[in-house]
Amino acid sequence: MSGKKRLLLFYVVLPAAVSLTLIAAYFSGVPWLQSIISPNLPGIDFNTKREMGLLENLDNLLLVGIVIVAACGLRRKKLAPERVGFVLILLFSVWVLLEEVDYGWHFREFFLGQHSGSFRNIHNIGHTTQVIKSVVDLGMVVLFVALPLAARRVRWPLLRYAAPTAYSILTLVVMVLVRTLAHGLESQGYGRGGTLTNNISEFRELVVYYIFLLYVVEIVFLRSPLRRAGPGAAWYRLTFEE
Repeated sequence: MSGKKRLLLFYVVLPAAVSLTLIAAYFSGVPWLQSIISPNLPGIDFNTKREMGLLENLDNLLLVGIVIVAACGLRRKKLAPERVGFVLILLFSVWVLLEEVDYGWHFREFFLGQHSGSFRNIHNIGHTTQVIKSVVDLGMVVLFVALPLAARRVRWPLLRYAAPTAYSILTLVVMVLVRTLAHGLESQGYGRGGTLTNNISEFRELVVYYIFLLYVVEIVFLRSPLRRAGPGAAWYRLTFEE
């Protein structure tokens, strides 16, 4: 498989195929398929029900992957700017993972019957969710659209080292299409009664975490050292010049 086909597989085909399969199952109208994606379990909090499904746990798995790869980056990279960057990525990804699993409360509720009371996480307090979504959307446009395009023209090594492959732009297109499709199906009444009601953005989050995992994998395993970043590096020729 050529480099370009491999990039299309990981940046377009795989996230689109997985997301569409999950969406098809949830909105199919088949109860057992819907319950795989987000189960309706009796006797526990409504928010905990969806946390035990395949969709939410795929989110968690991707976040664990980001944590592991960031830790590998901290071990592999030797220059101070790289190590500082991976410390920040590692700390931030651990925090996001803890937020996603409600700091363990939904596992305690499911397995032990313990309830968290009013607090489950920070990102669902008040209008925090919408603020975080807006910040994430802006950050993703800058990181996965503006930087790859700028790296084609600007010869600053640090920018070219930090910029994701331009194929990330296509993954963002997949994310937008996934979000639009999921919300469109919900607005048409599909998936009614499911435990993702008013939380359809979970399908979008899956692609968000996936593209960040690809990004840290790029930096850790596919990039030349920072001091050699530029048009001469093999990763640059593959991702920007094809």
